[in-house]
Amino acid sequence: MLSQDLSPASRAGHWLLHSGIQSPDGGVARYRLTDSRENLPSSTEITGYAVSAFCHLFEKTGDEQFLAAARLSGDYLTHKAWDAESRSMPFEIHKGSRYSYYFDCGIIARGLLRLYRITNHSPYLDRARDIGMAMERDFKGIRGFHPIVLLPCKSPEEYSIWWSRMPGAFQLKSALAWRDLGEVTSDQHFLDLYEGVLQFSLEHYAETLDNETDELKKMDRLHAWAYFLEGLQPVKDREPIQYLLRSALAHGEKLREQLAPRFLRSDVCAQLLRIKLLMGGAPNEGELIRIEAFQYRSEDPTLDGGFGFGRRDGAMTPHVNPVSTAFCLQALDYASQNGISSADWRKLI
Repeated sequence: MLSQDLSPASRAGHWLLHSGIQSPDGGVARYRLTDSRENLPSSTEITGYAVSAFCHLFEKTGDEQFLAAARLSGDYLTHKAWDAESRSMPFEIHKGSRYSYYFDCGIIARGLLRLYRITNHSPYLDRARDIGMAMERDFKGIRGFHPIVLLPCKSPEEYSIWWSRMPGAFQLKSALAWRDLGEVTSDQHFLDLYEGVLQFSLEHYAETLDNETDELKKMDRLHAWAYFLEGLQPVKDREPIQYLLRSALAHGEKLREQLAPRFLRSDVCAQLLRIKLLMGGAPNEGELIRIEAFQYRSEDPTLDGGFGFGRRDGAMTPHVNPVSTAFCLQALDYASQNGISSADWRKLI
């Protein structure tokens, strides 16, 4: 069957498998540039997201190709990417890579834990635990957790007024790895670490949008805003969290619509839709069509089925993005199911 004949979510899975975005060693490129027709270097964070996406696709379809791809990327993260000497997970593994990101580490650990649950292969759990320990050891600061540390010295990178370069509520999604590890290993310390980030996030989440004065850049901040809402999923049954989720989602959707004519990110659309579905809501008219419109239809197999990063003034940006693709395919899958409000937060890509 041709990719063009598949559903949007199935076409996205076909792209993840066959576009070359996953390299033969298992690393996954940050994105593909449509103008220069080349992939950026592999990123450990993006590879972690890809592991979760391949696991989602395997559990949905039973297709062993997806499990094989998940294992390939999981082995890359477990053995090739992990820096045993510094006991850290670098941002990239090419020569001269100098950074490790708190957020990336949590995403990678979550992907490995999901793969462990499917395979029961203990090295994935062991490496996820190593990463969880590094997240506390290497990033803990006086005020929350440093977003970036330099390698190999582990000194914190200087903060700047940008959502991913200072401590913030967006880090709660990464802290889901601690919650997950605590449940898998019965280690209360990991559970307590998640609760600590939860408290910090509840106190500071308004800064996610308030610290940006450039209106168009608030679309990028909505990406971080959604990360915070995703990080709340294990505790969404707590009454104060229920109110916060409803009000924060409504605020995010309103701001998205205000900014959409000038700048719209596909991942933001997918993230906010997933949150709404997890809360028992339903897509608005045209919401699924809008997400599907980001998907490439092309004779070029490196593009066909992948989702573009976004649109500026109506024109697609020149990036086919594996994370956008993963978020969009899961949002579309969630929208096609009933009772998704009971979905397992551990499986949220």
